[in-house]
Amino acid sequence: MPTREAVAEMTVEAVAKAVDHMVLAPDHTFRDIEQACAEAVEYGLASICLAPYGVSYASRLLRGTGVSICGTVGIPLGHSGLRAKCDEAGTSIESGAGEIDMVINLVAMKSGRYGDVQAEIAAIRKMATGLVLKVTLEGCYLADAEKARACRLAVDCGADYVKTHTGFGRSGATVRDVLILKRIAGAAAEVEAAGGITRFKQMHDMFHAGATRIATDAPVALIRDFYKWEAE
Repeated sequence: MPTREAVAEMTVEAVAKAVDHMVLAPDHTFRDIEQACAEAVEYGLASICLAPYGVSYASRLLRGTGVSICGTVGIPLGHSGLRAKCDEAGTSIESGAGEIDMVINLVAMKSGRYGDVQAEIAAIRKMATGLVLKVTLEGCYLADAEKARACRLAVDCGADYVKTHTGFGRSGATVRDVLILKRIAGAAAEVEAAGGITRFKQMHDMFHAGATRIATDAPVALIRDFYKWEAE
């Protein structure tokens, strides 16, 4: 977990490198992808997060820049099932994604069918060998005990990150969510906070709770807010 001192001393470069730009609005266009790629390069963001259809296009735009592309699987609620999720992951991997972000099957999780949840994660982990795997819980629909159990399933399957939300749910990340996930994940996986994070103070609090990556659809606003926070 970052110390208070480490968070307080963050530079704008470090802030940007911890941000994923989510380009997942239902009505986004290839022009939006182009703009996101340009901003990611300009500010040095960690990655842009896209549905499989846009990964190939972004791969061409970002080749050689050092910005990673994260392909989504099962957005927004993870209900699509194992075969469909494997197809989505395969599309993104073949198109050049360096990261895969899969949503757990909420129907299975809420029904207590934990073996099904784990089987999907394990299958995508195997497909994404050598790539970064993020497992999104969509915690606004889970009780604290369910968040902890889902996090354990993800970690046991070898997830690199456990992510709080997709940004499509009824609410987004909270400090409590991050604390729960970090307590379970420990040093075995990183925690990413997502959903409703638009101000640097929120990012600051998430980092202090144990997150190391933030996902937002407004990264430039977040970085500009950092400058205001730094000046106070």
